[in-house]
Amino acid sequence: MSVTYATPPVTALRVAEMPTISATQLKNATADVFEKVATHRAVAITRHDKPRAVLLSVAQYEALTGQENPDWLAKLHDEYRGLLDRMQGPEQRAAAERAFNATPEELGETALWAAQQKKIQKTKPSDV
Repeated sequence: MSVTYATPPVTALRVAEMPTISATQLKNATADVFEKVATHRAVAITRHDKPRAVLLSVAQYEALTGQENPDWLAKLHDEYRGLLDRMQGPEQRAAAERAFNATPEELGETALWAAQQKKIQKTKPSDV
């Protein structure tokens, strides 16, 4: 079962494309820097003309850390939980135990059987 989840587009913030400010500007004009961060989502802080840190807006930080917990993520988590629970049932545990304890001959027979089944499926006329 394959489900497609509608996720909001996330545009990558590249340091080279961010507005920059020097550490001195941050120290001397903090309010102006906060305005710039709010406008641009992020600002690179430089020291000796090299980016040393990034200052993010609250909205950008929450988006990056997933604190918004969107509906699609909750659905995906529930689906994953269901799959995991089904995979850990007694029947699945017994099948895994049989597979791990199988002899090489048993594994070979099973591989041949699976290949034959695959071949049969390919030669069947499709039900269209």
